[in-house]
Amino acid sequence: MQNKAIFLMKKYALNKDNLTLWMNNLLVLYAFFLPISPDIKASVFTFMVVLFFVRGEALKHIKASLQNKVVQSFLYLFLIYVVGLFWSEDLLSGINAVKSIKYGLYLIIFYSIIDGRYVDKVIAAFILGMLVSELTSYGILFGVMPWRLEIGPILFYEAFSPHDPSPFLHHIHYGVALTFVVVLMGQKIVFSDDRFYIKVLMSFFVLTATANIFVIGGRTGYLTFILLMLIVSIFYLKKYAIGLFVALLVILSIAYTSSPIFQTKFIETKQSIEQLFKEEPNFNTSLGSRAATYYYGFEIIKDNLIFGVGTGDSMNEIHKAAPQKWSVLQAQPHEHNQYLSTFLKLGFVGLFIFLNIFYQIFTYKQEEKDLRFIQIFVTLAIGLGIMTTQFNLRFFLPLLVVMLSITLINRSRVTIQNIELSDKKQAFQIIGVGIVFSLASLLNQLI
Repeated sequence: MQNKAIFLMKKYALNKDNLTLWMNNLLVLYAFFLPISPDIKASVFTFMVVLFFVRGEALKHIKASLQNKVVQSFLYLFLIYVVGLFWSEDLLSGINAVKSIKYGLYLIIFYSIIDGRYVDKVIAAFILGMLVSELTSYGILFGVMPWRLEIGPILFYEAFSPHDPSPFLHHIHYGVALTFVVVLMGQKIVFSDDRFYIKVLMSFFVLTATANIFVIGGRTGYLTFILLMLIVSIFYLKKYAIGLFVALLVILSIAYTSSPIFQTKFIETKQSIEQLFKEEPNFNTSLGSRAATYYYGFEIIKDNLIFGVGTGDSMNEIHKAAPQKWSVLQAQPHEHNQYLSTFLKLGFVGLFIFLNIFYQIFTYKQEEKDLRFIQIFVTLAIGLGIMTTQFNLRFFLPLLVVMLSITLINRSRVTIQNIELSDKKQAFQIIGVGIVFSLASLLNQLI
């Protein structure tokens, strides 16, 4: 009996279709935990990698993925970061930068395993994860939930502050993610054939997500929302453009009069800009330190145009160039702009390789219009988001990779050959393994 059980387990575990099925299940789970728990998300990916190599023919699947030019572009970015270590003095910072940019390589695995029947499941899982974040955010805002939830040694979440309820993500990332969800849901409301009651529910989610953007303190989220709404109006909903412009003005007016944090951020930004244009500019503000980063950064770039200062040396060079009196800048850990960061580290060569990612995405041929829409707008959202933060800080890059993995293919693609898929069965499997990973994460905090 025991031998039979072992035989069945081996047979099941070594079945390539079963392993591919479970990798797809785990990708759905990864998308759900992406905006909620970086630790669980990392554990899910680790398990996916194990299954990827257990399945066999890993080199064949990697080569097949690398036939795709978008996938190639992320590999090139990783490689130039590695090469940039050779002329870096601060190797520790350089290695940390390489470790962070490695998230782009996840696309090699995600793209190779994704079955077209899982596209909508991945999208739904991410939206559900964002809904959990949003409900938690509102719970904090209305005092129903604490801004920091900790039971003994277990920390479930910690918001930016009681008055800035972004529970699981930094408010920069959370605001941009909410904006992407608003655009994504708006597209489905206008163009999908979903039932009326589903569109009503999605409309409610769009309204609450929009409001959530303006009750957190991420100015990047505000700016990304405004710009993406303008892009949608001009290029996708031309006949509704005037109505959308008016709606945008109304939303901003309501936000300014009813959201204390939005009003405060608006006033702080205005004051910081005014201080920058005084006879003696003040760079000791959040916005000022970023302006100083541009100023001193471009001074450094002039002498390192082609190859940059090295993967690990960009902030060290800025700190050396800037006067000590700009204490906020001296304490700044990164450039708060991925384009500038890449230019500083790796010069024109690195910037060209980085921008090639966007070129390959924007010129990609995708026949399914809704997938093309997601592909374009997740890229635009993150492309705008990284103007004030880094590409590789645990959320933006994984989000882009997940969304690209499901939009570089068509729904007709089949990677699970000999298993009949059942939505109900897959849902139970995903929920079950999600519970296992969640319990394992809690246990890990207890140990």
